[in-house]
Amino acid sequence: MGALSGVYDSAFIQPVCLIKQNMSVWSSQQWNHFIVEYIEPLPPGGASIVDMVATAGATTLPALGTIQKRVVQILQLAESELLHVRMDVLDNVEAIVWEQSSQTKFTSKNLTARVDWQTRVRDPNLATTTFWVSTDKRDMNLEIRNPMAVALPQARVQFFGYRYILSPHPDVTKDLDATTKRALAMGDVRTVSKIIGYTTYVVAEGRQA
Repeated sequence: MGALSGVYDSAFIQPVCLIKQNMSVWSSQQWNHFIVEYIEPLPPGGASIVDMVATAGATTLPALGTIQKRVVQILQLAESELLHVRMDVLDNVEAIVWEQSSQTKFTSKNLTARVDWQTRVRDPNLATTTFWVSTDKRDMNLEIRNPMAVALPQARVQFFGYRYILSPHPDVTKDLDATTKRALAMGDVRTVSKIIGYTTYVVAEGRQA
């Protein structure tokens, strides 16, 4: 059976594959191949709201000020986990997602897009805010900017989506020759299909052209 939805479908967020299906994740500048052992929803609610002003240890976000990028602790993971997340900015601030501390999300050659409280007006399902957090020690960072000429007491962002538990695909942990390993890491379609069969490709991190 194929994926339930595309990774960035303009609809309510839902898993991109089923339990016990294959998933190939772009992370650390290569494709890594897994079996999905478990999927669990993380619904929007009070526990998934982060106030970045409080996180920064401040009382206000100054006029036209910035909260420098910092790890969002509720999105930190264990080694076998993967997060599939959307975000909703609740206050009049702009959020910039860093996939790690040195790599921005929603970016191209001349643009780094920001998520703000009006994103949901233009994109009601927040599909364009979709991002992935890939395993332990590859933490997502968040930067907040105040576009207002007045200080703000809060800068709240809500996260929701799905948590996946993955295990390395057994057929890629076998004693394969170097050429095959390299082809798997580059996502060569014929090699991936031959070794593990059907898979859902997920881009958890950015990539240069």
